Amino acid sequence: MNTPAVKCEDLRVVAGRHEILRLGQHRVDSGEMVALLGPNGAGKTTYLRCLLRMQSHVRGRVEVLGRDISALGSGGIAALRQRIGYVPQVLPSRTEMPLTVREVVAIGRTGVRGLLRRLGGRDWLLVDEWIERLGLSPLAGRGFGDISGGEQRKTLIARAMVQQPEMLLLDEPTANLDLGWRERIVEVIDELYRSMPLTVTLVCHELEVLPPCCGRVVVLERGGVVADGACEEVLTTELIEELYGPGLGVVSSAGRWIVAPGEAGRV
Repeated sequence: MNTPAVKCEDLRVVAGRHEILRLGQHRVDSGEMVALLGPNGAGKTTYLRCLLRMQSHVRGRVEVLGRDISALGSGGIAALRQRIGYVPQVLPSRTEMPLTVREVVAIGRTGVRGLLRRLGGRDWLLVDEWIERLGLSPLAGRGFGDISGGEQRKTLIARAMVQQPEMLLLDEPTANLDLGWRERIVEVIDELYRSMPLTVTLVCHELEVLPPCCGRVVVLERGGVVADGACEEVLTTELIEELYGPGLGVVSSAGRWIVAPGEAGRV
């Protein structure tokens, strides 16, 4: 069995009288690609925040990349986060990010080097390499707030990858994108995972955004795990109807998954 990149024991997040996440025993092996699926409010983003130690009211034990995060001080947490690339769901507003695309990507290297240290030649080579790799070169000098939502997502993925992370956490990276950009981002995620030694957790609530490389799905509902296993075992019509209501089914083709209504979804 592979070394766990994530190991949770009796993890609970309680806010007031509400338990918003509970994981009894949960692990993600190093090099594994896992999708965290579930309806809005299921606890998916809360889980990512627990791994980054950004979440309050956390109980239980959480180990990330071999470290018990509750035992780490601020320096230890900062060092751990340097090993994790994180792409949040909510995009920065124009006022929060008045920088060029190249400057936004370079923030990933600043996090590794330290805020008070200037980036060196190798850092800028990595920045430009990932800008080119993700097809952002024509936009490098453009303002981050002036490019499309899909281009902003690719910029934030590049920012995460210049950290040279061991783990990549993606929180609904295709949210609010049109169909064309959704497919391009799915292709980027698939290519990154296949070409690099990465552990990836992808949070989503739509089956259509699962890349072909995804081998495992963990389904959350109301903070708890209701299914965990290989895509073909978990993604059934019965589960989708339980989560989202009757009259829906699942169709699989060439490693991709979609939800379809009525008889179309019962193939």
